[in-house]
Amino acid sequence: MMKISFIKYLILIVILGTSQIALAQVPEVAPAVEQAATQSEMMGAVMKFVTVMIGVMLSSLAIFIGLSVWNSLLNRSRKKVFDYEATLKEPHSVDEAILLFIQKNKLK
Repeated sequence: MMKISFIKYLILIVILGTSQIALAQVPEVAPAVEQAATQSEMMGAVMKFVTVMIGVMLSSLAIFIGLSVWNSLLNRSRKKVFDYEATLKEPHSVDEAILLFIQKNKLK
């Protein structure tokens, strides 16, 4: 119990110490507010973000359409018809299990 609490306190001291060091090295906030981005710089950043998001939407839409076409063209002939009687059949020996496995996976 003592070891666990010591480790917790050690982690807490490390976290607080590093945060205090990090905050001590941050310059004052007031000059940063004075040097805030102008309206045109902000609009430029917003437009870049919107352009990138449109690109992401278009590429994800292209991937979705491509995979849908791929699935409909190639898997049309691969559709499986399940035989529920054969699916529920339970093998009683090793030989029956091997034959059932070969039949279900269409191995020859």
